[in-house]
This record gives sequence, structure tokens and C-alpha cells, in this order.
Amino acid sequence: MSYAIIRNTKYKRENLKGIFRHNERRNKNYSNDNIDKEKSYLNYSIKSPQYSYEKEFDRIKEKYNLKGQIKKVSNIACEYIITSDHDFFERIGEEETKRFFETAYKFVAEYKHLGEQYIISAKVHRDEQEY
Repeated sequence: MSYAIIRNTKYKRENLKGIFRHNERRNKNYSNDNIDKEKSYLNYSIKSPQYSYEKEFDRIKEKYNLKGQIKKVSNIACEYIITSDHDFFERIGEEETKRFFETAYKFVAEYKHLGEQYIISAKVHRDEQEY
């Protein structure tokens, strides 16, 4: 039987640079042994950032006139990882796998009226072992 994985992690501003480099595959080396760099060409974006995550956050904050004081200890971004096990994706095939991730993206965008405008980036990493 397959299983779904949904994980939410909160990040402070100081984390955004490293998360950007990891998620957008800008690093040359990864401490995560589950990444097979030879398969990174299989990765794709559902939504790509125009700038770094820090700059995207600043752009969104200004554009939508978001209020609130941000301190060094403030969480300013959430990362959602939505996936399943390898057998599930093998069983449903490539087209349904794309639909799975597009549906997950829409779910997050609409969850509690979050809004797609507040999503900085959405990536499908097919270069990781769990895929």
C-alpha cells in the first residue's frame, strides 16, 4: 500500500539563502545523499521564482503591503513537501504524476485562502531517491 507525505517546515530569513540554493539546485555538492545530480535534469518547476527567495519575500511584502515587525527570530516562510512513495508514482505513470503535483500545488494555493501570489516557488524534484 502506498502512503502520502505532507511536511511543513517554517523558516527564518537567515534560512532562505540555503533553502533557495537547495530547492533551485544551485549547489554543486549536497550533503543529502538522496540526491542523484545526474537525474537533476528530470526536475521541473510548477512555479519558478524570478529572484532569490529573500528578494521574492521582500517583493511580496512590499507589493501586498504586508504589515508586521520582522525580528531575527520571526518565521517568515513555510515550505511544504508533498509527495508519496516510489511505487505509487511508478503505478500511476508520468502524466498522472504531473497531475498529482499540480493538484497538490493548487491545494496549497487555496488552503485557507493562502493565495498563489504568496507562493514563491514550487518544484518537483525527481532527482531524489524517494521519488
